[in-house]
Amino acid sequence: MQGLTLIGSGWHPLLFRAEIQALTGPIEVINPRVLYIPLTDSSLDRLSRAALLDEVLSNSGRYWVNPQASQEDLSQNIANWALKHLPEGSFAVRTRKLGIGIPGFSRSTIDKEVGALVSSESRSVDLESPENVISVVISGPEDGPIHRDEIGQNSPIVVWGLSHMDWHRESYSGRAPTERPFFQPVSLDPRQARLLISLAHRRTAEVETVIDPFCGTGGIAIESALQGIETLASDLDPRMVEGTRENLASFDLEGRVETCDVSEIESLWGIRSDCAFVFDPPYGRSSWSSGKDMELFFEALSAAHRIDPEGTLSTMLPTTPEALQAEPSDDVEVMGMPWSELEAKIIERGWKPVFKAPVRVHSSLARMVVVCHPAD
Repeated sequence: MQGLTLIGSGWHPLLFRAEIQALTGPIEVINPRVLYIPLTDSSLDRLSRAALLDEVLSNSGRYWVNPQASQEDLSQNIANWALKHLPEGSFAVRTRKLGIGIPGFSRSTIDKEVGALVSSESRSVDLESPENVISVVISGPEDGPIHRDEIGQNSPIVVWGLSHMDWHRESYSGRAPTERPFFQPVSLDPRQARLLISLAHRRTAEVETVIDPFCGTGGIAIESALQGIETLASDLDPRMVEGTRENLASFDLEGRVETCDVSEIESLWGIRSDCAFVFDPPYGRSSWSSGKDMELFFEALSAAHRIDPEGTLSTMLPTTPEALQAEPSDDVEVMGMPWSELEAKIIERGWKPVFKAPVRVHSSLARMVVVCHPAD
């Protein structure tokens, strides 16, 4: 079966892999930031939702770098591949590296050598406005990764393919929290908002509605509405509700935004299906210690399960910086309590955590991305 090779962001390879798996189903891990997926009718549409995807390659090839490997041999392999897969017309070879690259393999040399080997009367080199692009990715070890990765580093590899013209990397230009009409310092970054939404997808069930009971300034609502998903947002603070409406309107987006306590969202939105509950709960410290703060989160879990017991839930919770380097099995602190204790409380309210990963916010604050599916 024909497939696609996907190149991910270096910010958090583990989350990149989890996001693509949530959106498309099974993945083959070539490298922490390089994946291969089967090509289906819905692949490109689903990939358009991804937050951490940098590039999509079709008709791709691979070259494992072992002691016998050489740059000359690599260039010849790419040229042989191009004779079969590169359409006629102008082309350019564009090579980049992941991590620190691979010693002995030069981006500029590969560009020149492959260009010279492939160029012909029917395929001319055009570095300015090529009709086709051969994208070459030299994938070596990461240079001091920010986030721990459970699979470590695979053997160095070079992958290449045709840069897919029907897929374009998402641009967040103009969507930063500080660029919106209504801004508060705790506003969620648009890339992280989109990531939380895509992690809530499941291959077997399309998300029709995103519900955010702590909408704040509307970061999640904006990213949901941009994807054409029905967007239902609420907040107890009327200022946040009006601010979210203003921010949605600034992008000509539609979504229902209401003032509502989290315990009342079932009455507000009613019983629904195919829902994703996506939220960044309000907090201003590294852990939640007060009963009131904890109850807000637990009320959200219970209300979400009553609205759609078959839905999904995706959120970010306060954790400690130590979680960034902890083993997956370590009982790290999340929301001021051991994860094992919090997990049990989440399950009691009808949800089962299926994925968690810490992300760095700054030196004294980290958050745990948590994705839940129905517990029963």
